Amino acid sequence: MTLKIPTFAGKAFGALLGFVLGGWVGLTLGIILGHSFDYHRRSLFTLLSKLPQGRLPKPSERIYREALFVCLGHLAKQDGRVSPQEIAAAEALFKRMKLKQKERQDAIELFNQGKLEATEIEGRLEQLRKRYATRKARRLDFLDQLLHMAYADGGPRDSQLQRLQAFLPLLDIKQLEFDRLHRRLRESKGFSSQSERQEGYTRKSAQELNLVSAYRTLGLNSSASNQEIKLTYRRLMSQNHPDKLVAQGLTERALEKGKFRAQEIQQAYALLKKARNI
Repeated sequence: MTLKIPTFAGKAFGALLGFVLGGWVGLTLGIILGHSFDYHRRSLFTLLSKLPQGRLPKPSERIYREALFVCLGHLAKQDGRVSPQEIAAAEALFKRMKLKQKERQDAIELFNQGKLEATEIEGRLEQLRKRYATRKARRLDFLDQLLHMAYADGGPRDSQLQRLQAFLPLLDIKQLEFDRLHRRLRESKGFSSQSERQEGYTRKSAQELNLVSAYRTLGLNSSASNQEIKLTYRRLMSQNHPDKLVAQGLTERALEKGKFRAQEIQQAYALLKKARNI
C-alpha cells in the first residue's frame, strides 16, 4: 500500500508553523513557503516516476551478459544457419537467468547481432577477461555456456570448436581447463558410452583443430615449410613488439590488443614447433 501525501500538505504545515512562530504574518509567509515546497515536490515525483523501475545489473554483470548473448549468436551461426534447437537453447538460458521483458528483448537483439559476420567479438571477450581478471571461475562459466550452445543441435560442429579454441587466449583459459569442461559436458550428454576408438578419434580431432587454429593465427596453412613458419613468426613478433607499438603512439586499448596478439602468435608457434619438431 502506498501512502499518498495531499498536494496541499506543504501549505498546511507551513501555515500552521508560521502562525505559531509569527502570528498572522508568519502564517502568510508559511503558506508561501509551503506552496513552493508542494510545487517542487510534485515536479520531483514526476521526474522519479519516469525513471526505469527495478534494479539494473551491475556493470560487471552487464559486460558478462552482453558478451555472452553476442557470442551465443556468433557460435550458433558458425555452420551457416541457426537451428530451432539452438534458438530453443538460447530461450532456455534467458529463462534460467530470469530476464525481464526488456532484458529479454535486448538479449535477443544481441544474439542476432552475433550472427552477423561484421560483429566484433574479440573486443568483448577482452573486456570480459579484464573485468573478471581475478575470477577465473566466472570466465570458465562463460565458456561452459558457449559449450552448451555448441551441443544444442546434437553435438558441436568443427567450425564451432575452432571458434571456441580461438576464444581461449582472449579469455586467458588454458587448453587443459577447456578440455576438462568439454569432457564433463560430453559425459553429461551421454557421449562417454562411445567406443575407445571413437574417443581416440575425438582427441585426434581436437589436436587437429588446434593446429588449424595455429596455422590461421600465423596466416599460413599446413603446406608451409618449417623455415617459412620460423620467418613468419619472427616477422609477426617484430610487428607486435611492445616497444615498437609504444613508439607508434597507440592508445592503451590498442597496446593491450597488441599484447594479446603477441601472446597468440607465441602460443601458435609453440604448438607448431612441437607438432613439427622445428
